[in-house]
Parts: sequence; C-alpha cells; structure tokens
Amino acid sequence: MNPPDVLVVGGGPAGAAVAIGCAQRGRRVVLLEQKKFPRPKICGDVLNPNCWPVLERLGVAAAVRALPHHRITGVRFTTPGGGNLSFPVEAVAVRRSVFDACLLDHARAAGVEVIEERWSPSHPSAAMVVGADGRHSAVARATGLAQPQPPPVERIAFQSHFRIPPGLGDDVQLHLFPGGYCGLVRVDPVRLNLCIVTNRAGAQAHQDCPELFRRTVWHNPQFRELGIAPEPLDPLQSAQPLWTRPHTPARDGVLLVGDALRVVEPFTGQGIFFALRTGELAAELMEPVAYTHAVRALYQQRARTNKLLRELMYRPGLADWVLPVLRRWPTGLQWLAGNVLAP
Repeated sequence: MNPPDVLVVGGGPAGAAVAIGCAQRGRRVVLLEQKKFPRPKICGDVLNPNCWPVLERLGVAAAVRALPHHRITGVRFTTPGGGNLSFPVEAVAVRRSVFDACLLDHARAAGVEVIEERWSPSHPSAAMVVGADGRHSAVARATGLAQPQPPPVERIAFQSHFRIPPGLGDDVQLHLFPGGYCGLVRVDPVRLNLCIVTNRAGAQAHQDCPELFRRTVWHNPQFRELGIAPEPLDPLQSAQPLWTRPHTPARDGVLLVGDALRVVEPFTGQGIFFALRTGELAAELMEPVAYTHAVRALYQQRARTNKLLRELMYRPGLADWVLPVLRRWPTGLQWLAGNVLAP
C-alpha cells in the first residue's frame, strides 16, 4: 500500500478539521484515533460564534446545526461576595460526544481513511504527520516539539451532564467560589452540562466525585434554587486543566494542531475554535515556517485576553470588584461578552 500524503494522529475537532481540509485539496489522508466515537469529552459544550465560518468552509455546518443543541441567549456571573452580572450573547451548546462524532463522520465522507481504536506510529510513513492528540501529545514528545514544562498549576476539573430542572433559563451560568468556579448550560432538550474547576486541595478533600459536586455546588443558594438533582445522567469525569508552556508548532514533516499546541488553557479559552482554526490552517499551509507564523499570530491575538479571564475566574475577590465596574462600563462589558464563552 502506498503511504498517505498526510497522517493525522487524533480524531477530535482539530484532527477532523485538518483531515477534512486536506481531503478537500485532493490529498490522501489517514487518521488514527485511540478511541471509538462517539466518546465522552470534558468540555463546556459551547460553540463560540467564531466557529461557524470554519465549519462552513469545512462543509459541515449544516450537519452540526442538525444535532441536538441549545441556543444560548445570555451569560450570568455570580461571586461568593454577592456579585451578579448578566449580559446577552448568542452561541450554541452541543455535547462534545455528538459534535466530535459528526466531524469525524464528515471526514470519512470526504474520503479520509479513519482508523479508530488505534494509536500507533507503525502505520506506513507519510509526507506529513499532524499531531492532533491533545495536551499530552505523543507526537510532540516523539518529534522533539514538546517544550520543558514549568511546575503544574494545581487545578482539576470535573464534568458531567444532569437532567434539566424546571425553570432553567437559556443562559450560560458561571458561578465563582473560593478556589474555582462552576459553569452550567443546557446542551439539548434533556441535558444540562455542569463543570467544576477547583484547586487540587479542594479536589483531594473530596476524593469521591459526587461528594465534590455536593460540597462545592449544592451548598450554593443559586443551585439550590435551581433544583438540580445531584445524580448525573453520565459518569463523572475529571481532567487537569493546566496552564503550560506552548509547544513548538512545527518542524519538517510534522505539524501540531489544537490542544497538542498547549497554548490555551481549557475552560477559560476558546478551545474548539482554536482546534478548528489551527486544523484549517495546517491543511491550507502544510509548511512548517508558514504554519508556525500563522499559529503564533492567531494565538497572540488572544493571549492577553485569556490571561485576564483566568485571573477573573480563579480570583472571586477580584471578580467582586470587577463586575460592578463592568456593569457601568459598556465597552468593558462588550469585551467580556465577546470573550467569556469557553468552548
């Protein structure tokens, strides 16, 4: 068998995007994915509006719109000190399991050879290898693109879906508490996505995940008022949302896309958009120097924004001071509305 033009390692949004983009340009693509789709994925389940132009160019926007989803009309912040801020936004929430499977199915339909439940570099060599294998990228480590990492940020995330309680609105809710925050949003007519990000000390205090949810969420009056049942519909999952030093984007014959680049911290960045866009850029450019310049320009636009959002989300005392200021500052509120969603 002749080797493919492009070997993509990882079938999430970044891997599917680069595979589809390459197939659109007539390249022969093989995609290796470790798991069988659909598979659960810890995420806020929100598609930022910036995602749609990329999905349109990939030819998959109509299929994504047909998935079970929920239209978001606003965002609400609360803080332990009683701060409360709401503002309108327009976005769409959809479960990552069905979203990712939709993209991978579209890659198959575009002519990509998708091999699931396989994660081996023993496949016939390709002219270009794309690492789309996440924050712990084996491709980055094997090719020397991984950078030495600083000490990890001691935070951990938990996520699951719960039954929607009566009276829940159409907005994204972000509730800050000492040591972290919780986000919740409808994702379809039945399910509510609930994520918690907390410090490691808080997580270790409650080794049992349901206990962590009960102690960090259900003591909060806003959640008691919502009437969310504490039993999840899906198994609870956990991950470490670490802010780490970015990896080198490319070298001869290898490109990294999406979370394999280690640039945007999960839960406070625009992860799905960056996954889709870097995948699209990789397919367009397929050249290390040009791709590296394009990726750095893309992320440079957001680096300061992500840093400010991290400070706001993990320091509720700061948020108690900032939210009233934003309420009286239309330009600042507009900035927050355009950047707060964390897909």
